[in-house]
Amino acid sequence: MAESIDDPANPNEPQVWIGLAESKLEHARLIFRLGLYDDAISAAYYAMYYAAKAALLTEGLDLRKHSSAVLKLRELFVLTGKLDAEYLRLLSRVQTARERSDYNPLNPASKEDAAEVLKMASSFIARIKEIIAQKNSGS
Repeated sequence: MAESIDDPANPNEPQVWIGLAESKLEHARLIFRLGLYDDAISAAYYAMYYAAKAALLTEGLDLRKHSSAVLKLRELFVLTGKLDAEYLRLLSRVQTARERSDYNPLNPASKEDAAEVLKMASSFIARIKEIIAQKNSGS
């Protein structure tokens, strides 16, 4: 995915954001292995957000606010039956965990908390990849 300065990635391309999501999730796993559980949670959340951004780009939307992205994901994917509501709940749970990790550092996340977040992020990203693949194949 490393693009050169002369040939940057297209920020409006869903596959670019899926690639970023996968990369960020791998970073989260590496950070987890270092025992930095709060940082792993934060990275996992951003991996999920990048995947959500990729899904929204397939619908022509490039939203910057996280809250707007969640609302549009619900409207365009959950309410239309393309994405089970459970995936939106996963995103919400991980966002809450990320906010706690980032803004309440005196109450650090446990290894178990971070491991659960990594599983949720992996599941969410895999499902978004399936949705994008289905859209690209015309199904």
